[in-house]
Amino acid sequence: MNILQCNTLTSEQKQHIEELYAHCCLQEPLTQELFLVSDMNVEPEKPCFFLGYEAAQLVSVLTAFFPTKEEVEFTGFTHPEKRERGYMTALIAAALPLFSHAAYTQALFIREKGSHSGEEYLTKRYPTIARTEYVLELKSSAWKTRQTTGVLTEVTPQTQEIAGKILSEIFEQDEQTSKQHLNFLLSRPDGQVYLYYVEGVPVGTVNVHHLDKEVAMIHAVGIHKPFRRMGHGERMMVSLLNKLTQDTPVVRLEVDSDNPPALALYQKLGFCTLNRVDYHAMIF
Repeated sequence: MNILQCNTLTSEQKQHIEELYAHCCLQEPLTQELFLVSDMNVEPEKPCFFLGYEAAQLVSVLTAFFPTKEEVEFTGFTHPEKRERGYMTALIAAALPLFSHAAYTQALFIREKGSHSGEEYLTKRYPTIARTEYVLELKSSAWKTRQTTGVLTEVTPQTQEIAGKILSEIFEQDEQTSKQHLNFLLSRPDGQVYLYYVEGVPVGTVNVHHLDKEVAMIHAVGIHKPFRRMGHGERMMVSLLNKLTQDTPVVRLEVDSDNPPALALYQKLGFCTLNRVDYHAMIF
């Protein structure tokens, strides 16, 4: 197998990956969205795509996502007819050294609940599950518009500077990284970034990514530290759901198992578990 490492993909490479993933989805009920850009990575020049080829055929793929230097998250899949030949192990062996000598504190391999081949592979090699993430879903038809306070406003070029500073403080990362993430999010035509104001003060932020006309994905829900535990998170979510459910049939979000208050809030708002993703701890 020939391994290609890169930090950006050509249109042909993206097509190869999408075709391989579609083939894998015929064998197992996979639902994860492919994330084939590196703009959110804290070191965008570092290779994050590892492609395994047999001649001209793409047979195995490993991708790395590292928006901060706290951890690197890997996802991967191999052609069903090419498994148990050591291809994924070879890709991991090529990728891990790029992060083990840097400031990254841990590496995780993401596995969907429906990936039985992934479960078999990771149980043998990386059996420890560091955390679990739940994918929750709300049908817009089940949502009833509610009264709330505060003002939810979409971030514009005029408020981008404010948003960058708030994002940095909420998620405790340097402003340069926050601005890099914000620039990427605002450049996507299928997404929005919102600030939530209370009495003229920005206290929270939330992102929305429209996967298609049917599904909107909520990301990065955060309340500024001085304003937490005051109910602002719930009111911000109510404001957002009042908006999204008007023209989007399905709303989804992800929440970690190590964040019980958030999970309880989303369940209170009517979200139900759609899928589960386990994060297996890897060894540098």
